[in-house]
Amino acid sequence: MGDYSKKRFLVVDDQPMAREALRSIALTVGAFAVEFASSYQDALYRIRNNVPDIILSDYMLGDGRSGQQLLEELRRFNMLPDETIFMMVTGEQAYEQVVSAVELVPDDYIIKPFSPDKLVLRLDRITAKKNFFAGFYREKRKQDFAAAIAFLQAQHDTEAGRPYRFEILRQQAETQLAIGDLKAAEATYRNILDKYEFPWARAGMARTMHRQSRLVEARQEIERVVASTPHFFDAADLKATICMAQGEHAEAQRVLDEVAKRTPRNYLRKRLLAEAATLNGDTETARAAMTDVITNDTMPGAIAPEDRLALARSHINSGDNISAEKILLSLRDGEVRSLNLPEQASYAALMALASPERGTSRFSGLRPAMLASKLTPTAQMDIVRAALSVKDHKLADLHTDYLMSSLDAKKVFSNIRAQYALHGREQDFRTIQKEVALRRIQQEAAAQSASTMIDF
Repeated sequence: MGDYSKKRFLVVDDQPMAREALRSIALTVGAFAVEFASSYQDALYRIRNNVPDIILSDYMLGDGRSGQQLLEELRRFNMLPDETIFMMVTGEQAYEQVVSAVELVPDDYIIKPFSPDKLVLRLDRITAKKNFFAGFYREKRKQDFAAAIAFLQAQHDTEAGRPYRFEILRQQAETQLAIGDLKAAEATYRNILDKYEFPWARAGMARTMHRQSRLVEARQEIERVVASTPHFFDAADLKATICMAQGEHAEAQRVLDEVAKRTPRNYLRKRLLAEAATLNGDTETARAAMTDVITNDTMPGAIAPEDRLALARSHINSGDNISAEKILLSLRDGEVRSLNLPEQASYAALMALASPERGTSRFSGLRPAMLASKLTPTAQMDIVRAALSVKDHKLADLHTDYLMSSLDAKKVFSNIRAQYALHGREQDFRTIQKEVALRRIQQEAAAQSASTMIDF
C-alpha cells in the first residue's frame, strides 16, 4: 500500500452524502487532508488556487456538468500538472465504453460502490505509472522535447516499461505532433495501430494527415473513428474541421450541431460550430453559438478578443450592424491597440462594415500594413469584404489572391466568390482564380524539372 499521509485529496461531488462517503474512504487510506468541492465551478476555483495531489471526481456533477468536462477544462487551461492524479468516480457500468473513446482520459476510474482496499489498489497502480513517467514529465515541463522523446524511446523496450508500452507510444506521438514532427507522429501512430485498434490512435493518424493537408486520407481515417465510437466527440470535431478544409461546410455544421446538443457546455466546440455555420451561411446559428460562448464561458481569461470579433462578424452577417458596432466598441482603445496585426485588421474591417462613418478611416489607416502582410485567413476574409465595400479593388484582389493560393482555398472559396458576386465583380474573381491556377501549374512544372535534373 502506498503512503498517502502527505497527499492532499479533493473530492468533487454535488451530493453531500456522496462527498462524505468519499471523504471517509480517503481518510481510511491515510489521506493527509481531504477538501470538498460541491460543484464544477467550485472545483475549478479550488484547483486553480491550490492544486491537490489526488482528485476524486464524480462523473455527474449536476447543472448539466460532468467530471469529463471538468477534466477537459483543467487540461485546456493547463491547470492540471502531469503528476496530479485525476480519478473519475461513476455509477455507470458502461463507463468503460465511454472512457475508451474519449481523447482526454482520466488517469483511472472506479465504479461505485467501492471499498477502501479497491481505491488503494487503483491509486497504487496510478502512482506507479506516474513515477515511471516522471522523467518524461520533467523534460516536457522544461520544453526539452527532444529529451522527453528520448526518455520515452529508451524506456519502451525495458521490463519496467512493458505495462505502459502503449502509453509510451501515445505520449511519444502526441509530443511529436505538438512540435510539428508530423511524419514521425504518423509513424508512431501506425506502430500503435499495427498492434491494436485504439480509436484515439486512429484519430491521431487523421490529425497528422490533416496537418499535412492530406485531406482525403484524413477524412477516411476519421470517418472510421466516428462510425465506430459515437461517444468520441473530439473525433467529430476533427471530422468537421476536415470537412471545412474540403469546403463541405454544410456537413461540418451538421456534425457539430449533433455533438453540440449532446455537450451543450463545451464552448470550444461552440466556437467551432460558429465557424462552420458562418462558412455555411447559417448566420443565426453562428450568432447564437457565439452569444452562448461570450455569456457562459466563464473561466477567467476564456473570452479572447477574437471571440468578440467573431460575435461582431456574426451580427454583421445577420444584418444587425447596430449590435456588431456595440460589440466592437466594447473593446477599449487600449485593448484594440494591444491586438496583434491580424486582429487589428479584422477589427478595422468589421468596424468599416458595421459603421462606415466610424470605421472607414481606421480601415484606411491600416491599409499600408494590410498591403504588406499576408495575415491570417480569417483576417484576410474580413479585409476582402471590407475592401470590396469601399471599392478598394487592389487590396481586395491582393488578399483574395493570397487566399486562393493558400491551403485554405477550398475552405473560403464559396464565401469569397459570393462577396465578389455581391459587388458585381465575379468575373474579376474568376480571373484571379485562373492566375493562381496558372502559377500553380508553373510551380509544379518547375519542381518536376528540378527533380528530373537531380535524378540525372
